[in-house]
Amino acid sequence: MHTTLTEIDLGDSSIGDAGARTLANALKVNTTLKEINLYNNEIGDAGARALANALKVNTTLTAIDLDHIYIGDAGALALADALKVNTTLTKLGSRDVASLRVLNHSELRRLLRPHW
Repeated sequence: MHTTLTEIDLGDSSIGDAGARTLANALKVNTTLKEINLYNNEIGDAGARALANALKVNTTLTAIDLDHIYIGDAGALALADALKVNTTLTKLGSRDVASLRVLNHSELRRLLRPHW
């Protein structure tokens, strides 16, 4: 594991659920990464659930950009639940996490999906 990496930009990288699961496994043991950009990737419900599970245990990450990913209700619900548990994450995309913790999963899904 890289011990000095604090930010990684993987936006527009065609990352799907399998890639999100791999990243989620790394985030579970992460002790240095503070920001990750996953903007505009092909992450669906399975990938969002894996990331949500990682966010529940990760205590280092402060920002994650998941804007414009293709999640449905299941992925949004998992992320909404993770936001209620994670106390170190302060930014989800350009939004303050504190304001998102009160959203239901449908509202969160609408914020994260593409607006085309």
